[in-house]
Amino acid sequence: MTKITLTREITVSGEPIIELTLREPTYDEMASCGIPFTITEDGEVKMDLKSTLRYLPILAGIPPSSAKQMTPKDIMTASMSIVSFFTASAV
Repeated sequence: MTKITLTREITVSGEPIIELTLREPTYDEMASCGIPFTITEDGEVKMDLKSTLRYLPILAGIPPSSAKQMTPKDIMTASMSIVSFFTASAV
C-alpha cells in the first residue's frame, strides 16, 4: 500500500479527504486495466496515463467523481505510485 497526501482536498461520500491510500492491483484488475506503462526501444519507461486513470479510483477505493476532483500534480503523483506497483523501482 502507498499513501499519498493530496495538495488539495477532495470530497469522497460528502467527506473532505486529504490523503489517499493506494493498494496493489489484483489479477482481474490488471486484466481489465492493463499494464500502466510501456518500455521504449531505449529502455525508458513511458507511463500510460489512460491506464493509470482507470486504476486510480479502483486502487484508492474512491468513486471516479472524486478522482476527477484531484489536481494534475496529485494525479501524476498517484500515477507514478501505480506504475511503481509493476516495476522494481518508482519511475
